[in-house]
Amino acid sequence: MAVSEVLREGARRLEALGVAGAGDESARLWARLIGQTVGEVWLRRDGDAAPELRERFQDAVERWAGGEPAAYATGRAGFRTMELETDRRALIPRPETEGLVEYVLEWGRRRGPASDWGAALDVGTGTGCIALSLAVEGCFGHVVATDVSEDALALARGNAALVAPPLPVEFRFGSLFEPAWGEVFDVIVANPPYVTADEFEKLDMGVRCHEPRGALVSGEDGLEHIRGLLEGAGSHLAAHGLLALEVDCTRAEAAAALARGAGWREVRLEPDVFGRLRYLLIMKESEQ
Repeated sequence: MAVSEVLREGARRLEALGVAGAGDESARLWARLIGQTVGEVWLRRDGDAAPELRERFQDAVERWAGGEPAAYATGRAGFRTMELETDRRALIPRPETEGLVEYVLEWGRRRGPASDWGAALDVGTGTGCIALSLAVEGCFGHVVATDVSEDALALARGNAALVAPPLPVEFRFGSLFEPAWGEVFDVIVANPPYVTADEFEKLDMGVRCHEPRGALVSGEDGLEHIRGLLEGAGSHLAAHGLLALEVDCTRAEAAAALARGAGWREVRLEPDVFGRLRYLLIMKESEQ
């Protein structure tokens, strides 16, 4: 069966389920499933669709129409240069987090394009998207990724096997800095949970009903994990190293105030691609 017919079948099913723009959505789901752009799908629409792919696509159509996020329905999510597997074991990678990675890479480039950027620690790795991006695009000598969820780590390890970065990533189980006890890193990066329990209940149903609550909720004020990172990073960050955190834009100033209160001096906030303060970037001075 040609890809074009598969897309028409998907559109008919989506239309029957009341989905607006069924034809466009069918093409987007197929593109995500096979890791292509919609334009590439259109150019190759006369090619054959393998039976196994057709079955996966039909399943994705039903799941997506039932309210499941497209990344989970198709089992795939794009992140920077990579196509990753994703499911309910971890938060779906977001474009905002791509920006966090870019700030870390910019820090590294200032050290020199051919130099060894040292060691990097990704706390709460989820799908592994941050750590794997640093291993693929950066010039680090060592990348460690941790998570408090064994299920998430299994997913991240699977993505490492899929991506096969030139620098292997070391995955470890544990909360915050427990898996890196006694070690020092040149970069510590994290996209921690940062919403309150009340805010979680008001999130879009696709997020609330499918994505892991533990990857989103952080105490009564949404800052519990940020506090832990700010308080613990000092003994694990090398002189002139970078602590880079993704934060909730509504609490960015509060997060920066917590950083200064914890003794960090070089603290700045940077906006995401949508112009919202999203990144808390801290440089460690040599005498800290």
